[in-house]
Amino acid sequence: MQWGNPSLLHALWGLIPLALLLWGLARRRERALQQMIDAQVLPSMLPPHRWRVQRWRRGLWIAALALGIVALARPQWGEKWIEVQHMGLDIVVVLDTSNSMRAEDIRPNRLERAKLGLRDLVRHLRGDRIALVPFAGDSYLYCPLTSDYSAFLMMLDDVYPGIVPRGGTAIEQALRRAIQSFDDDLLADRVILLISDGEDHEGNPLTLVDEMRRRNIRLFAVGVGTPEGELIPITDERGRTTFLRDRQGTIVRTRLEEDTLERLATRTGGMYVRATPGDFGLDYLYEQGIAPLQRDQLTTEQIRVYEDRFIWFLWAALLLLAIEAGIHAGTGWVSSRRRTVTALVLAGFMIGLESATAADPRQFLRDGIRAYEAEDFATAVEQFREAIDEAEAQGTDPSRAWFNLGTAKSRLGAWDAAIAAYTNALQSTDEAVQQSTFMNKGYSLVNQALEQAEQGDMPSALQQAEQALQSYRNAIVLDPADREAKINHERTQRLVEELREMQPPPQEQPDQQPDDSPDEGEDEQEQPQPDTPQPDAADEPEPGDDEADEDPTPDDLQPDAAPDDPAMDATMPEPTMDEMTEEEAMLLLDALRDEEQETRDQMRLQLGEPAEVEKDW
Repeated sequence: MQWGNPSLLHALWGLIPLALLLWGLARRRERALQQMIDAQVLPSMLPPHRWRVQRWRRGLWIAALALGIVALARPQWGEKWIEVQHMGLDIVVVLDTSNSMRAEDIRPNRLERAKLGLRDLVRHLRGDRIALVPFAGDSYLYCPLTSDYSAFLMMLDDVYPGIVPRGGTAIEQALRRAIQSFDDDLLADRVILLISDGEDHEGNPLTLVDEMRRRNIRLFAVGVGTPEGELIPITDERGRTTFLRDRQGTIVRTRLEEDTLERLATRTGGMYVRATPGDFGLDYLYEQGIAPLQRDQLTTEQIRVYEDRFIWFLWAALLLLAIEAGIHAGTGWVSSRRRTVTALVLAGFMIGLESATAADPRQFLRDGIRAYEAEDFATAVEQFREAIDEAEAQGTDPSRAWFNLGTAKSRLGAWDAAIAAYTNALQSTDEAVQQSTFMNKGYSLVNQALEQAEQGDMPSALQQAEQALQSYRNAIVLDPADREAKINHERTQRLVEELREMQPPPQEQPDQQPDDSPDEGEDEQEQPQPDTPQPDAADEPEPGDDEADEDPTPDDLQPDAAPDDPAMDATMPEPTMDEMTEEEAMLLLDALRDEEQETRDQMRLQLGEPAEVEKDW
């Protein structure tokens, strides 16, 4: 047996003093009556069975209360298997491990502070895969993409300055290694998280911007260090602490170079922050930049869950309350209107506790739709999120709640969050939901593209418009008779063509230093306003168009249809797998630990003496 809320069982201890208190009050009352009434008259006025009935009633009441507490603790037994889909995106951490990361302008030093920041970042991840590429003058895929965060943290602990034998700093080569580690079959956004002081001694990483845009890779950068710079402490053969010197014997001072990091981030649609002693910046990057990105289904697994059995204890408590209400102290079993009303009130209270314990996602869905219709979009977002959480907790399909969440987010103008919600809604097996989701996702992508075009970011605007075009194509495939989908597809096609004409000409200057600034003339040009596509059930129809639908959700998502939602009541088939004994599980666990340790040893980059380079920091 398992318990959903085992901490509530401690409330049973409170019943002991309560029972003692009731018993003491009853004894005090009996003694008071014996003092007031003569002993010969007392049996005729208060028959002995009356005292027994009172004791029974108190006992039944205490027992019902105990059963109610047990029900709230959610006893569970019996098993069922449900299929869980892990949604996420891929994050490759490109971590600078050159000697310059030994500098202590950020305590304890740059590298150790970066490792602490990454540990905090991992706590935010839910289903995302993460990889690690340490680099200096060379780079290696030290930890491949994985959702096993404990394994990633274990590999992160092994990183130290000098783990890459070749000294120096080669950001371009490290970024190429990160680009090659992504899986191109996924539709999710891809993220490169570059943590470095920005000093680059080889290559020009800005030449990779076009490739990252083409492969839908966003780069987020954290600059570690201070512009004023700091000396690089090292330990010599005798164990003494000195400072790193170059070949001429001059002490090296490493400084934060932000220019390259900022350009890489802004030109790929990412963000740049500078680490400070109080805030490394990774939490801000995740919340503002990475969390709203589009996610895709990465893995699917079946998990075992226990069945809730609290209902049996709840009904037993109600039965005891009904018995207690029916017992009359004078004549035994008679009906009493006052006691019946009391029993009904207590029954309603227990049923309310049951509802609070097992919330219905369909109720949250209906409340969210009412708030949406009242144009209270913030409340609608909260209700739809509650519906998603409850549906996932109960193992039912949350795709309809994801769809409505995306629609509410689009009305708030949060296009990134709306697109992410629509991507999750596409996991639905209902083609009607899929078709409406593709329509509304295309609408959000077009609006996002228009905003980026107004900001002068033409490459990103073109990328979003092309994704919107594909989304409308999918909607047409699912419903070839959808007139609005065809109209939106044509308008988005014109938008894509106009954005292609506005793209800046490519500038190929590999031999020059990366100090060129973005073309400021693009922001001053007058941007033509293309036709805005029509959203599906989320914007207003054109005048005279009787076929347009102003309702933000499909008909089957209306409150009156939500209780019969088959997606909410779906159950997963039983898995076909054998039970594993405890001994077999321990043997398997030992084998996995041995394999993990062997992999860890193989991944250590012990490649001999460090290679000699001109700038070893």
